[in-house]
Amino acid sequence: RRFARSWHSHPEPPGESTALILYTSGTTGLPTGVAMSHAGLAAGETICEHVPADDDCMAMLGAMNALGARIRAGRNGATMIAGAGNGCLLQSGAPLALNSPEDALLVAGLVAPHDMATRVQCAVGLNGDAVASLLAAFAAMGIQAEADGRDAIVFAGQATANPAIHDAGGWSDAAVAAVMLAALGTPGITRVGHLPRNPAGLAEIFVRFGAVIDIAATDRRWSLAVTGQTDIRAPADTRTQEDRA
Repeated sequence: RRFARSWHSHPEPPGESTALILYTSGTTGLPTGVAMSHAGLAAGETICEHVPADDDCMAMLGAMNALGARIRAGRNGATMIAGAGNGCLLQSGAPLALNSPEDALLVAGLVAPHDMATRVQCAVGLNGDAVASLLAAFAAMGIQAEADGRDAIVFAGQATANPAIHDAGGWSDAAVAAVMLAALGTPGITRVGHLPRNPAGLAEIFVRFGAVIDIAATDRRWSLAVTGQTDIRAPADTRTQEDRA
């Protein structure tokens, strides 16, 4: 009872304050500590009301589950997704198999900045140009990855990932989104320039989850500045109409 009274007498900590510090394994260098905030630990579930029950979506949800996301069925056919903490992915015990090349690139971007040795594979093969662009971007960030045949990307796992400046001329939307995902898990500001299309729609999806992204336009070209390791959480408006998780 004395413990209970003492516990309840403490004020609620600020959301941005540090709750714990996690360290990478240090397999390729010194272990690196990443601070997690109370707000990140308390991040809620994202509700996707319309997730098609096709092979592509099921493969994507399966990959997210293998990475540590908790996925369950909600009311009225909705899919509830809760991350394993703020950016804390679990070690994947098996290759991550996807059916869609675009989904495979997104998952590659998701695992890229983390100290995780794994293989991301696409059943129908990957676009060689898109993979080459992505691997060059990862290399500039200090991320160890390489192509394995025409259908997979293999990550060696690394202790740290660093921000970089990327020239995205000719990149596909999936490649841009994959680098943005990698940037969110990387300390500092990652810049992506020479985008041929306005990325406002793509950036808005990330911003709804708490990402800090700045967009600039010059001579009909756009650039992004993504601030990594901000508190990513479920959006305040969980009634999202996005078709994909």
